[in-house]
Amino acid sequence: MALSDFIKKRGGALTDVDEDKGGKKRELEGAWKYIITALCLSLAAFQLYAAGSGLVDDKYVVSVHLAVIILLIYLLFPATKHSSSKAPTVIDIILGLLSFCAALYVAVFAKKINAQMGIPTKMDLIFGVICLVLVLEATRRAIGMAMPIVACVFLLYAVFGRQIPGVFRHAGFTVSKIIKLLYLTDEGIFGTALNTSATYVVLFIFFGAIMSEIGMSKFLSNLALALAGGSVGGPAKVSALASGLMGTVSGSTSANVATTGVMTIPLMKSVGYAPEYAGAVECVASAGGQIMPPVMGAAAFLMAQFIGVQYSVIVFAAIIPAFLYYLCVWVSVELRARRQGLKTLEKDQIPKLGSTFRDYGHMAIPLIALIYFLSVKGYNPIYAAWLSILIAIVVSFFRKSSRLTLRRFCRALENGVKGTMSVAIACACAGIVIGVISLTGFGLVFSLNIFKLALGIKFLALFLAMAASIILGMGLPTTACYIVTALTLAPALVNMGVPLLAAHFFVFYFAIMSTITPPVALSSFVAAGLAQSDPLKTGVSAFRLAIAGFIIPFMLVYKPALLLTGTTVPAVIYNLAIAIIGVIVLAMASEGYVMGVLKLWQRLILLACVIGLLILDERGDLVALPIILLILFFQRREWKKRREAADRA
Repeated sequence: MALSDFIKKRGGALTDVDEDKGGKKRELEGAWKYIITALCLSLAAFQLYAAGSGLVDDKYVVSVHLAVIILLIYLLFPATKHSSSKAPTVIDIILGLLSFCAALYVAVFAKKINAQMGIPTKMDLIFGVICLVLVLEATRRAIGMAMPIVACVFLLYAVFGRQIPGVFRHAGFTVSKIIKLLYLTDEGIFGTALNTSATYVVLFIFFGAIMSEIGMSKFLSNLALALAGGSVGGPAKVSALASGLMGTVSGSTSANVATTGVMTIPLMKSVGYAPEYAGAVECVASAGGQIMPPVMGAAAFLMAQFIGVQYSVIVFAAIIPAFLYYLCVWVSVELRARRQGLKTLEKDQIPKLGSTFRDYGHMAIPLIALIYFLSVKGYNPIYAAWLSILIAIVVSFFRKSSRLTLRRFCRALENGVKGTMSVAIACACAGIVIGVISLTGFGLVFSLNIFKLALGIKFLALFLAMAASIILGMGLPTTACYIVTALTLAPALVNMGVPLLAAHFFVFYFAIMSTITPPVALSSFVAAGLAQSDPLKTGVSAFRLAIAGFIIPFMLVYKPALLLTGTTVPAVIYNLAIAIIGVIVLAMASEGYVMGVLKLWQRLILLACVIGLLILDERGDLVALPIILLILFFQRREWKKRREAADRA
């Protein structure tokens, strides 16, 4: 049976899945459908022109970006589940146009605002209030209640903080001063977060949309099948490999699940993996897409901005952690397959590597070019993404099947703008939080008190930061969660001696891991729908399979050489070797199998050894390595006895 026939027979339909936690978009009909297309293409043309020419000031780019995005959100996302799903209401249109005008106001009247010497006029304040309220409402519609609630709490803190007893009390600020900071300066809504969305992120989303349109997912899926399909646990390895590769162009957990899961989940079920485990593998592999260089999702671009380094530094630092994450997943699925004696794929289900490169290999050229521009040439990410988009367009004409016609190009840009909406509005709303933290000094106070709460113990502070990141991430999209934790938790860790890059990677990882942490794990619901499994069981299985993702952030703190910055080559080699051993042993302990089933006490000892290897210094390595070797020796001896007994029988 051909692979395409297998997918049609066993796979589910690809559903319209939003990355974040908001409501479902309207399916507009008639004239509204063309209006939305026109708005999307207009914004895309403006963004591409601004990025390619470099002639448009960033403040105008950010203002136009938010204006069109927020108008689209009011037209596409209904206010309630009872609102019309076919066309926007009159209220939606009015709110959309008001928000559009409010977002453009700061750009149109920029000279007037600058000439006022920091004193807002009554009209400035009116438009500021309109913008704040409508950003909050648009965020609620697009990504759910959690982020607007967080922003409102911070706004209340800014207004009433003078009445709060204790260390978090501040001198107090007038409403006009709060609105001025959040609306008329680059420290609020139109600050770093939204600037990153409007300049960096949107171009990479366009790149991913164009690559998807010309068939990149087909190439990556076939490549993964050709490389790993015939091995033990092949379909699960294919899921890990395909989702990781797809993550280099999408940076979206749920989008990865929906894109690659429609093929890999049925494949995994066909060789004997339980439905909930098949869905879990896809969830975990897709979550890793946000830590897989070179794109890594919007939060990674923000990290570069917050830390004040080139994006290539973030990409370079992410290589080893991403490798370790996928290594643990790879080993885990093979051990599960060996323990359950699962079959491998049939030969006719595995495409030939040669034919894959012959038919689809040209699609790798834009991705290779992007990596080259970022890593070797050191280009600005905006320019690198823009050049890569041009190369993708040219490369699409190498084959008739991938040719990017005008209609397909417009569809890709429209999908790209729609894919930007949740990120952009999350960044705008997060700007409210950022502004209040800057105005009140909340971040510094919070950091100092985390230090006190942890009693000066680094590990306890890390554990508290992990718990806070996961809890926040259950209600916030990854980008928003990272912004909040980067401004509150990361400085606390830095104050305790954690290197700056390691502190930000720590909260960044847990912002991502929260997307697969029960009970709120959107990607598990998407995967469960494709696998026809129970969402809670799928989420629990994913949480267990992704155990490396909860350990690696601690490793990066205690072994910062794994981030490839400020260290020597011997230190990197030694720490990488120990880390590889550690994640393999972690997979063994998690699955309870090596050459045979591990006893409970053996699994517990191996877990303790993992802590010694991955978190403690060289003294921990000296204790853990002999114990691991001893357990493996006994496992091999028992395996030999079973084999000899089977031969005699």
